[in-house]
Amino acid sequence: MKWAVQLLQSEFDNVPLALDTTNMKAIEAGISVYNRSKGKPIVNSADAGDRIANIDLAAANDAIVIALCSSGMVASDNDERMMHCQNMLERGMMLGMDPQDLWFDPLFLVVKGMQEKQMEVLEAIKMFSDMGLNSTGGLSNNSNGMPKHIRPIMDSALVAMAMMQGLTSAIVNPNDLRLMETIKSCDVFKNNTLYADSYLEI
Repeated sequence: MKWAVQLLQSEFDNVPLALDTTNMKAIEAGISVYNRSKGKPIVNSADAGDRIANIDLAAANDAIVIALCSSGMVASDNDERMMHCQNMLERGMMLGMDPQDLWFDPLFLVVKGMQEKQMEVLEAIKMFSDMGLNSTGGLSNNSNGMPKHIRPIMDSALVAMAMMQGLTSAIVNPNDLRLMETIKSCDVFKNNTLYADSYLEI
């Protein structure tokens, strides 16, 4: 992990890295050599169940943690999501974490077979935003199983809707041109970016 972190930061020094492994010692090793000049390392991820100790790991190492609003199983509704959110937030704050360093993931769901749950996930993002919390998630989960030519369309539609609910970050494919153009355009409408004719080039 040390080698991987050092190599990636030498090549991509403009973004923080998310360290994703079930091996906590490997995450600690990666954090030990992490260059924080471009931001804190991100621990991916904790949940309210068996992986809640990753919040402790993040707190001990002054790192950000992605907090999945589940306890190993997908939450059945937003009452359950927010219960998990509250439990993880309280644990992090008790350990001295800044609430902004917990990035809450409502878990984006596959449209095929779970179409009726999509608006619920968006409502959860709005709840996080109303609480002043950061949010994130694996956006492209929604389009799993769809034809290749449809996935960028669905992902772009979802990111626009999620950003308007207050989504603050997402795990996405940066090579998806349609998606990246949508994100940049939403940032203009949300006044996160000052419009210029060259805004898509930024």
